[in-house]
Parts: sequence; C-alpha cells; structure tokens
Amino acid sequence: MLRHQILLAFRSFMKSKHIFAINLFGLTVGLTTVILILLWVKDELSVNRYHTQIDQIYTVMTNHDNSTGIVTIPYTPAEMAEAMKAELSQVDKATAFSPFIEGVAFEQGNTKMEGDGYFVDQEYFQIFDVDFLAGNPEKALTDINSVVISETFANKLFGSPQLALGKSLKWQVFDFKNEVEVTGVYKDFGKLDLVKPEYLLAFPYFKQMLGEGVHWDNFNATATVLLKAGTDVASFNEQVADFIKNKEAESNVSVFVQPFGDTYLYGTYEDGKVAGGRISYVKIFSVIAIFILIIACINFMNLTTARSMSRLKEIGVKKSMGASRGGLFTQFITESLVLTFFAVVLAILVSFLLQPFFNQVTSKSLGLTFQPDIVFIIVGVWLITGLLAGIYPAIYLSKFKPVEVMKSNLKGSFGELLARKGLVVFQFSISLLLIIGITVLSKQMNFIQNQNLGYNQAQLLELNASGIAPNQLATYLEETKKVPGVSNASSLSHPLVGLASSTIGLTWEGKDPEEQVKFENITVNMGLIETMGFEMAEGRAFSPEFGEEDNKIILNEAAVRTIGFQNPVGQIVNLWGEDKEVIGVVKDFHFESLKETVKPAFLKYDPAFAQKVMVRIESDDQQASIAGISEIYERFTGQPLNYSFMDEDYQSLYASEQRASKLAKYFGTTAIFLSCLGLFGLAAFTAEKRKKKSVYGKLWELP
Repeated sequence: MLRHQILLAFRSFMKSKHIFAINLFGLTVGLTTVILILLWVKDELSVNRYHTQIDQIYTVMTNHDNSTGIVTIPYTPAEMAEAMKAELSQVDKATAFSPFIEGVAFEQGNTKMEGDGYFVDQEYFQIFDVDFLAGNPEKALTDINSVVISETFANKLFGSPQLALGKSLKWQVFDFKNEVEVTGVYKDFGKLDLVKPEYLLAFPYFKQMLGEGVHWDNFNATATVLLKAGTDVASFNEQVADFIKNKEAESNVSVFVQPFGDTYLYGTYEDGKVAGGRISYVKIFSVIAIFILIIACINFMNLTTARSMSRLKEIGVKKSMGASRGGLFTQFITESLVLTFFAVVLAILVSFLLQPFFNQVTSKSLGLTFQPDIVFIIVGVWLITGLLAGIYPAIYLSKFKPVEVMKSNLKGSFGELLARKGLVVFQFSISLLLIIGITVLSKQMNFIQNQNLGYNQAQLLELNASGIAPNQLATYLEETKKVPGVSNASSLSHPLVGLASSTIGLTWEGKDPEEQVKFENITVNMGLIETMGFEMAEGRAFSPEFGEEDNKIILNEAAVRTIGFQNPVGQIVNLWGEDKEVIGVVKDFHFESLKETVKPAFLKYDPAFAQKVMVRIESDDQQASIAGISEIYERFTGQPLNYSFMDEDYQSLYASEQRASKLAKYFGTTAIFLSCLGLFGLAAFTAEKRKKKSVYGKLWELP
C-alpha cells in the first residue's frame, strides 16, 4: 500500500514539474535555514553543560547592595569555597579559582611563552570533567609549587605530554614569580567550554599573592560548589543568603547559587535576580526558525490548493471507483511527506556546503553529524514539516464529492481564495516583523559603533608586559615611544573592557559608615591618561613633574557624584587605610557594556601593578610601527609579540549582538525570499491556467 502511495506521489510530481520544482526549492531553502539555526541553538544550549555532574554543580554569586543599586557578580572572597564546604552539610565538594589571568610569562630553558589560565584548588578536578593525558588528577595540585598544563602547551614547551611530566617551569606575572613542577597534562578544553585555560596553578599560591587581601570584604575569586543529590536549592539559597554578612557584620553582600550550566545563557541580572542573557537570542532564533518553516509550508499549501481544480477528475474517478476520503487524505499526506523528504536530503547537503560560512558568521565550530540526537531532530523536522505542509491540502482535496466533480460543477470557491490570500498576507506579515527586528538591531549596532566612550580607541594597541621585569618596564615604555609612528605609550592594571577589579575600601569624611559603595579600581602608570585620550574635567593627570604620586588619586565624574564633592580637587579620601589627595577628575568613560551606566571609579598610580601596555599609533604605515614595537618587545622578553587593538576588544563586548544582527539579516532575507517565491509560484500557475484556457478556446472556435 505504501509503495503504491509513493508511486502515485511521483506521478503527481511529474504532471506538474514546475510546481514540484518550486515547492522543492522553497522547502529546501526553508529547511536548510532551520537545520543551521537548530545546530546553533543546540550548541548554545550545550556550552559548559557536558560535565558528568552538571546537575549538581552551582556557581556562587554575590549581590552587592550599593547606593547605586544592586550589582551581581560571580566573585567571592578567596576563603568562600573552603568555608562553605566546612560549614554547610549540603555541600559535597567546593572549589575556588582565581579570575582568568592573561599573559603569564612561562620559561623553560631557553623557551619562553605566554599563557592564560587560572589558579585553582585540588577539588576542581573532582567537580569538573578534566581529561588528564599524564599525571594523577587526584593529587595534581596538592603541592603549592605544582602546575597542570594543556596538551598544546606541553607540546610547545616540552614536545609531548609525557615528556612534560615532572619537568620544572618558571612563571612570572607582575612582581610575582615562582618555579613549579609539571604534575599533570590535560586534554585541551573543547568548543563547549566558555574559557580554555592553558595552565592551572595551585590556588594556595594565589592566596599568598593576595597577602592581606584575603578577607571577607575582598571579592577576588570564584567559588563553585557540588551540592549533594536531592538538595533543595531554594532552601539552600535562603540558608546561604547571609553567609558573608555572618563573617563580616558590616557587609552589604548577600549570596545565592546559580546552576553552573545556566551561567552562560543567563548572565544578565536585575535587582539581584536572573533577568535573561544569551537565552534571549536562543529564543529569538528558535522563533525565527519556526516562522521560516511556516512560510515554506504556506507556499506548499497555496500552490497545492491552487492546482486543486486541475486534479478534480483524478479525485472524481478515484472516488467513483470506491476510494474513501481517508484513502485520498493518506495519498495527499504521502505526497507531502515524500516531497519534504527530498527537501530534507537536499537541505542536509546544502547545510554541509554552508557550514564553513555559517561557522565564520557565528564564530563557532558547528558540525552536522549524524549522532542519535541530531538524527532524531532531523526526522522530527521532516515529519512536522511534511504534516504541517500537507494537512490542509489533504483535507481540502479529499472533501470533494464525486458526482459534482464528474459533472464539472465545481469552481474555485470564495473561501478557498480568501484562505489563500490570508496565508499570503500572513507570510508577508512575518517578513515585515523580521524586517522591523533587523532594523532595530542594525540601529543598535550603529549606536554602539558611533558612541563616544570617553576616550579614543582608534589605533590603540594593547599588549601584555608580564614577561618584562617591573624594574625594566619604564625603560621598555621609553624605548617603545621612540618607534616611528608611536605617539605615546603607557600601562595600566587591566583592560578597560568589563569590570575587573573593584573595592569598597574607599572612604571619605562624612561618609555614612553603614553605606558601602563599590568603586572600580584602575591602577595606572605615568602618561596613561594622555595615551588613552581621557579628558580631564578638573585638575591634572599623574606627572613626574610633581614628584612622588603614590599618595595621589584621580576620580571619575561618577565617583564625584557618588561621594558628593562640590570641589573635589584637593580633597582627601582614604583608600585601604591610607590618605590620598584628589588631584584631578577625569570625565566619565565606559569600561563596561553600554547597557550599563558608568560606575564610580578611581585611578591610582602604581607602575608595579600596571603591566597591561597601551601604545598609541599615529602613522600611515601602521604595520611598520607594529614591527618596531614587536622588535623591542622580543628584545625585552625573548618571545614574540601578541597584541590586539582596543577597538577590537571593545567590539568583543558586543560580539553576540553583532553576530545576532548578522544572522537576523540573513534569516530575514531568507523569509522575504520565500514569501516572494510563493507569490511567484502562484503567478506562474495562474498564467499557465489562462494560457491553457486561451488555447482551448481557440481550438473550440476552429471550423
């Protein structure tokens, strides 16, 4: 029976080849788009979620109730993880790790390299799935002078993971240096990891680096806990809410835990609660995929019902021969499923061809593989599309009565015409909705790219100087300034892209002792303000002309407003127990996403902790200037220069928005194309019908 239905479907396709071709092409385009979107959505939903114990892993978040509002960050005091494990029965394991540290200088013999990674404690390997190629994960970081490195790092430094084991390795960042033993090598972190560390050092050494900074008012680490199976997370959050306040009576910080697998998709917070994040794009593109699928199906419905009058005799003969309405319904559904099957096969082939381009647009490494879950999704899409596209034509075509059909009394009904026009209007309504969305996204991107950040990010080179000894940094900067095309060079503690170092340790006369205000702490070198192009609202910048500047400080306008200074220059504030004189006020500049208001910040002078070098290039031959900068860098560090441009780093804050805008443009164009394709098909079919009527009329008039 099935074989007969499929044979009839092929005969029907051959009778109307152009309609078949248009339907097949439209469904193929629609299904290709849907498959690519589903691959992207599946990848987004999988980031950080491959760990065996993922349902029990939770990130510890902190809410800081400041005068400027509640700020939610994934940072905790360095002792947080250890204390939670010791004091909370629901915590099975807990691990602490430092913020991601870039540009640590490693040295092995005559080989020097820079690496990015974390300081983590031993239980990190018991919570997360880290695939060791050499060494024992049970005790890899039990010694403070240990390091675990990635496979790629091991190959570059030692030749292979096995050769790396047991070897000594020197590292340095800022004033801190140590010699460690390689106790393990792990397989490189994969595409489903949000960050891919090249090394993992022992967390106890990080606490040594912090020194007196290890206390309950300093948030400089991340804590992750493995909760015992069956833990009521809501009750647990109530229990831990005042965990830090119980340690520090004057703290304004509350605690909660968030599923580790959700931190990537749900990274936006309002009033201390999760308010969305990248999950919005997942939902938006899932809806777009549905819309595009509906548009493609509507094309099939319209063209199939439009040619219904040409199939009346076929239907009449079959019904007069005893065919039931159910049998005809099955035949037309089979036609739809067969056509959709061909479209799915073609869509898979096209998706393979488009993979490199799609990966470039999305900055991912997506691959269409035939794993069980992918096969299940594709089969599901095929069945849903086939049934959705064929259900209305099947019901419509199978309802005709044989007597009326054979007497040729049937004509296209007003209801049929109205339904077809309604579907076309619906198609273009969806397309219009997508056009509006694309326009909004484009305007947002234009706003971001043209917004005044408070400094000049053009031709501003950024590089790490962790491989340069602090006592050589001033000499290095002076040498760099001599390169033709370099107008200025200086350094700061961290890139001005996102919050990196904040404190509540700034006080002033008249400050309410109960009020806690968080300030962004930016450590700078001489000439940084001039190099960045910051504008001074009042006072002056740091300068060697005024002697020692260690006891001076510069505020931004947001800090002045928060403190309430009327005449800030000359005022005294206290930072971590030391008085500092305010020598200037810098105009507000953005160091976070434009979605955030500019937060209070201060700039303090301390070149030993300012090893993120910024170089201003003003030259027509930019590459020649970079070559000169690179030569000096290699002379001081013995390794090649890795650099980026500040505007690129700034744009990286909006990488997801930019990719979403690009994808929306492509998908919106696809929807409009499919809608127009449907109209073209209807117009072509109508023209063919009129041509046939004209020919038959002339033949009838022949003598």
